[in-house]
Amino acid sequence: MKISETASYPHPVLAPWSGDIVGASFHAELTLREDGAAQQVDIHCKVTLEQPDLVALIEQGDASFGCFITCVATGFRRLQRFGFPSGSHQFAPGALLGRVQIRPMVWALRPIAAYAPNGGHPEFGGPIDVEVGQILALDDELRVDVLRPALPSIESIFEIFASKEVPEGEFEVDLSGDRIHIMMGETSFSLVQGLRQTDEATRGVVMNALYVPVVMEVLQQIAGGPDQHSHCRWFEPFRKRSELLDVDLKSPDLLTDAQILLGKPFAGLNRLIEQEDLVND
Repeated sequence: MKISETASYPHPVLAPWSGDIVGASFHAELTLREDGAAQQVDIHCKVTLEQPDLVALIEQGDASFGCFITCVATGFRRLQRFGFPSGSHQFAPGALLGRVQIRPMVWALRPIAAYAPNGGHPEFGGPIDVEVGQILALDDELRVDVLRPALPSIESIFEIFASKEVPEGEFEVDLSGDRIHIMMGETSFSLVQGLRQTDEATRGVVMNALYVPVVMEVLQQIAGGPDQHSHCRWFEPFRKRSELLDVDLKSPDLLTDAQILLGKPFAGLNRLIEQEDLVND
C-alpha cells in the first residue's frame, strides 16, 4: 500500500491537510512500549474522530480503524487493525527494529453505497459508492525509532587452546562443543594471548589474523547445513548477531560478512599506525 498526502481520491477523505470534509477532525494518539530484553513492542492507540458518519461506519462494522506500519530494517509491512476508539497490539519479538513508520487510517471493510459524509466538499457532486479497502480517513504519519538490543558478544563464543598436535603457525577449529574451539601451537597460543590482553590496538591484530578466517569457516559450515550446529550453545548468539546485522546465514558473503560480524576489525589497525607514529615522533 502506497499512501501519499498529495494523492486525490474519487470520494471525500478526512485528513489534516485536506479540505474534502469540513467541520470534522481525525487524530490518533500513539504510545509505544518497548521490552528491550524480549525485543518486543506494544503499540497503543487512542483515537479522536469527530465525524459522525465515519464513527457510525466503524461501529456498524462497515469500516475499521488501524495503522499502516512499515519497518525497513525488518521488512515488516502491515495494515494492522486496532480497537476503536482505543486499542493495543503486541508485535512479535524482533518484528520492529530501528526506524518505524506508522500511519493511522480508516478504511472500508465492506462496500459502502452512496457515501456522502456530512461536510463533504460539493466538488464530489453527490453520493459515491466506495469499494472494499478504500481509504476514508488519514492522519499524519508518525516516525519512531525502536531501540535495537545490544549485540551478543562475538568473542564470548570462542575459546582458544594450546595444542601440541597443531603445528606452529597454524590453527584448527572445532564447532562441536558449547563454544567454538580454536586450537594452535603453544608458542602461537602465548603470542595470541599476549596480544589479546595488551590493548585495543593489538587486539585488532588478533581479530584480523585469527577471528576473521574462523568466522568465515563458521559461516561456510552453517550455510552448508545449519541443523548440524543448532544444538550447540554458541549457535544461538551467533545466529542472533547475524540477524541483527542483516547477515544472511543461508547465503553469506564469507569475507564481507565475517568483517561485519566482528565489527570491521581492519579499521582497528589504524590505532597501531597511530601508536607507531607517536613512537617515531
